[in-house]
Amino acid sequence: MNACVFLGPTLAVPEAEAVLDAVYLPPAKHGDLYRVVALLRPQAIGLIDGYFQWSAAVWHKEILWAIHEGIHVFGSSSMGALRAAELTPFGMRGVGRIFEAYRNGVFGPTGEEAFEDDDEVCVVHGPPETGYVPASEALVNIRHTLSAARAEGVIRERSHVRLLEIAKAAFFPERSYAHLLERGRAEDLPEAELAALERWLPLGRVNQKREDAISMLETMREFLAGKPPPARAAFPFARTTLWERAVAALEPLTTLDPAEVSALDELRLDVAQWESMRERTLGSLLGTEAAKSNSETIVRPDDFGTADEKGKRRMEQAARREAGRRLRAKLPSELLERNLLARLREAGAYERLHERATDKQRCLSRMRLPHVEEFSELQLLELRDWYFSLTVGRDMPEDLERWIADFGYRDLSHFHSQIFAEFVYLEQQRTAGTTVDGHRQAT
Repeated sequence: MNACVFLGPTLAVPEAEAVLDAVYLPPAKHGDLYRVVALLRPQAIGLIDGYFQWSAAVWHKEILWAIHEGIHVFGSSSMGALRAAELTPFGMRGVGRIFEAYRNGVFGPTGEEAFEDDDEVCVVHGPPETGYVPASEALVNIRHTLSAARAEGVIRERSHVRLLEIAKAAFFPERSYAHLLERGRAEDLPEAELAALERWLPLGRVNQKREDAISMLETMREFLAGKPPPARAAFPFARTTLWERAVAALEPLTTLDPAEVSALDELRLDVAQWESMRERTLGSLLGTEAAKSNSETIVRPDDFGTADEKGKRRMEQAARREAGRRLRAKLPSELLERNLLARLREAGAYERLHERATDKQRCLSRMRLPHVEEFSELQLLELRDWYFSLTVGRDMPEDLERWIADFGYRDLSHFHSQIFAEFVYLEQQRTAGTTVDGHRQAT
């Protein structure tokens, strides 16, 4: 694992992937950076976006701990720029103009504007399924944009100063260029300048947060290409009582216990439920529509014409499926499984799956069953046909190995063992005249 990056509204994941091959995670909150280090042990971590108002923000000490553990930590654009400016003396690497402004306490090449408030980088954004689409404009972007407009003669000094004051006075969820123009007109700023600014904005506006995020990803790519040694902390790390208590509540388990493994095995057998739970979990982890895609089939452009709109839509859907498969492949299976289990427990489904697994094990333990490795190829084919046609209700995937890997089976033998156990269990239930809660009854 080379790199993990916490990313949200600042930059879309597909754009980020084009710059740096990494595991992209949602905006960071308190404990997330610690969990990533403890669970994934990446060589480097990039912090761009993070939560701060509705949940506790990334703790400074978890960043210091990561550096002490030999992880190179980079920050830029948003929460990352704030933390990097604060922790540069301890080895966190800041990148970009926003980081530099926070570090120096002033904005602009001549240092004419004070720059020290956290709300400079704050925005509101949509949920993970929207890709964290921004719903407001960051003050730092407005600041850069107004400076560019003044430099290009679109607005004059007086308008520049007053519009910046208006933006600064607004609560961060309300900041937008539409709000800025509306308030400027309400205060009778020169209409000619406001009209010129309105025409200039679509092509002239500056998204400094996005530019800094890309710069950080490029910096990380070049840094990692040099095969750097682990980070070396130039400070002692104090494991205080407060630290030990905090991480005790965050400590991730390194392995699943047998009950959790059996519950996930039961979930995999219910294909529709597995796909639904996996999509929601991936959407939460990756924050992108591509995470929802189904990877069973990859359609190539040559498979159909592109002239009609239906063909174009199919191509777009195929591209999303392939993007989703690549994103899923980067997530360690344990990270996905841990989040799946958490979601199952929240939904109240974990106990039902665990009880079914326990009942199945009890039922099968009374029988002497052959091992699937003793089956002939014809028997295995018939077993797969039974599972997909009668239990799943769909055709067998053309690329079965990819399908079972996508569902988290260790290998083909593991898949065969699970569906054979399911076949025997359902047959026992049918013979006894009972039904099985949560799964289709074979006929």
